[in-house]
Formats: sequence, C-alpha cells, structure tokens
Amino acid sequence: MTGRYQQRFGFEFNNGGAQRDLREGLGLSTDETTIAQLLKQSGYHTGAVGKWHLGSQEQFYPMIRGFDEFVGFLPGETSYIDPRRPGVHLSFGRLGDDLLSGNSQAARTFLRHPLNQIIEGSTHTIVDNGDEYLTDYFASRASDFIQRNAGIGRPYFLYVAFNPVHAPHMVTANYYDRFPNVTDHQLRVYAAMVASLDDAVGTIMHTVDASGQADNTMIYFGADHGCAMYFPGLCSCTPLRGGKLSHYEGGVRIPLMLRWPAQIKAGMVYREPVSLLDVLPTSVAAAGGKLPSDRTYDGVDLVTYLNEQKSGSPHDVLFWRRAPLFSVRQGDWKLWECSDTSGVYGSYKLLFNLKDDLNETTSLAESNPEKVKQLETLIQGWSKELIDPGWPTKNTVTFNLCGGTFTLPV
Repeated sequence: MTGRYQQRFGFEFNNGGAQRDLREGLGLSTDETTIAQLLKQSGYHTGAVGKWHLGSQEQFYPMIRGFDEFVGFLPGETSYIDPRRPGVHLSFGRLGDDLLSGNSQAARTFLRHPLNQIIEGSTHTIVDNGDEYLTDYFASRASDFIQRNAGIGRPYFLYVAFNPVHAPHMVTANYYDRFPNVTDHQLRVYAAMVASLDDAVGTIMHTVDASGQADNTMIYFGADHGCAMYFPGLCSCTPLRGGKLSHYEGGVRIPLMLRWPAQIKAGMVYREPVSLLDVLPTSVAAAGGKLPSDRTYDGVDLVTYLNEQKSGSPHDVLFWRRAPLFSVRQGDWKLWECSDTSGVYGSYKLLFNLKDDLNETTSLAESNPEKVKQLETLIQGWSKELIDPGWPTKNTVTFNLCGGTFTLPV
C-alpha cells in the first residue's frame, strides 16, 4: 500500500482484532501516502474490494485514503457466508461440520458480528449478502468495477484483497464437492477455498480480457504470507519449511505473478527476489506518475528489470522485523535471529544458504560466524532508519514448525 517497509511508520504488528483496532485507533499512519492517492494524481479512478485491515476508525477508511469506491470489511477476518445455510462446510483445525451444534468460541467464529460486516461507500452501508459465498461476491463486484470503468474508457486502479484462504475456513458445497478424493476434512475445506479463489481470479481475468483493454492492463497476483501452520495438519513442510508468522521461507516466500501484454513478455520466469514493496513504484511508473521526493521508497520499478533496462537484482538485500525477531536475505544467504531477554521467544541464530538448502534444514550459524556478523551489520544499519512499533503485539502463538517449536508474535 505504501511501497515502504512498514517498520518505517510503526505498523510492525497486527492491528487486530476488530475491537482493539477500533478502540485504540490502530491503522496505517495518516502521514503515509497510499498507492491509490498517487494513482489518483495520474487521473486514475480507484477502487478497493475485500479485506482492508489497515484501520477501522474513520481516518483510516479506504475512501479517506485515496479510494473512490470501497466494498469489503475493515478488520482481519469475517464470515464467508451464513454458516447455517444448507451445504456449507466448516473447519476449525480438526473440528468439522458439527461446529454449529453448540455455542463455543469456535462456533461463533463463523458468524458475522457488528464490526466485521460487509460495508460499502462513504456511508459505510451494510451489505446484506449472507446468502452468497463471499469470494464469489467480491469477484462479482470487482468485475462490475472493471466493466463500468473500461466501458467509458477511464483509467482505473482496482485493489482486490480476497480473504481466502484465511480463517474462518468455510466453503460451499459447489467447491467442496470438487474434491471427493480428499479424505481429510480440514484439507478438503482448504482445497475447496483455494478453488474458489482460482475461480474468482478467473472471473476477473475474463472481465479484463472482455474489456478490450487487456493488452494495456497490468495485473498482479500475490499473497502476503505462507500457510497457517498453527492449524496442525494443514500445511506441508516441503519444499519450504515453516509458515505464516515464521521467518522461514515457508512464511515469507510467495509467488508473484505479473501480466502486462503490451510491455512484458508472456511466459517469462524471473528468479531474482522481488517484494510486494515493488507494486507501488511499478504501478506509479506505469501510470506515468512520479514518486514523492520527501521519503524513502524501498520498492523498485520491476518492469525495468523484467525488460532488461536494468541489470542485476532488484534488491541486493531484503529485511523482515517483528521485534525481537529479525531476518535478512542477501543473495543466497539468509539470517533469522531472535535475541529475547524476556524469556517469551527464546534466543537463536539461524543461518542458511538457500541455494544449497532451500528447506532450511541445517543452520550454518555456528560454522560460519563471519557471515552471521556480516548480515547482522546489515540489520543494524537498516534498523537505524526505522521507528519503534506503534503498538505492541496483542498475543503470541506457539506451534511446531516442521520439527521445532517456536513462539512467535502476531
């Protein structure tokens, strides 16, 4: 949303849940300029569909932060459909479709409450769509936005933040029934949610192709983290170890796909590390705009590298921090360390060469102290540019990460 490391403006930890977010006024700093604000300066009509999770108070509302249109939900998660409707399948870890038989916390997870309703427009109008699967609904609203703007020849920017496969894990029968050979109920629900996302993306791609403007439309597809391994049995440990919240590759490495037929050669596979930080600079450059000169941008224009206008790697180094956890990647080397004096998280240094050990099975920290020191120096230099977290983590999660137990901040 900003093209800048979030630690530069205090958004280091999750700002949820919904009550805390609203009560304490946590959100994306109003001093930051969003991608929507910058593209509006270049004449684009801007829209956001789906999950926001950048603040629930009015000053953080999408239509205050540069979006001309918004339909979605403000906190981190919401129900996908009224779970009491026929044919809805539910999973809360190993618990299954019988969840709604009681009034447990797990059962209440699948119901919408006042703070995570679907809303739209400047008046925050509640959308009554509990009878329609939310992923399908968001795909429909995204397609409508594209059709309206392409139909009048107006340049547009659309941010579609689908929430699958985020909890609560729930799906309708038309997706669940596609996977009769998956015997594990949790995995079957998860696979069905992935299928719903695939279909939704296909709907959007078809709408763009039908608009007549496909050649000159840039489309990104990515995700924000790896699999939620704190649901036991949900995630694989190969080819990447770890998952969401961890700094293993399974937590931070995700695919990024980019399509722009007029400018980018189809079928290209680019192996250098890139980042979602790059979306803003790439988009602003494509729109003919300029980045503000009063702040540091950590992302780069990827098109200049994909088209070989620039050589080398877009990022010599990439960093992650959720204190007291730090990690850095430079080339094939990656260091993840935690120096915790509170006793909550523990202390460790994990060094890997990703070219030789993609699964991060063997730490080289003890055998290569010079490389550890070199990477620690990079972290120290980066940290001098950052500010303290704007708020503390609300909680921690302890779970097994492919053979090792870690406690991680949210």
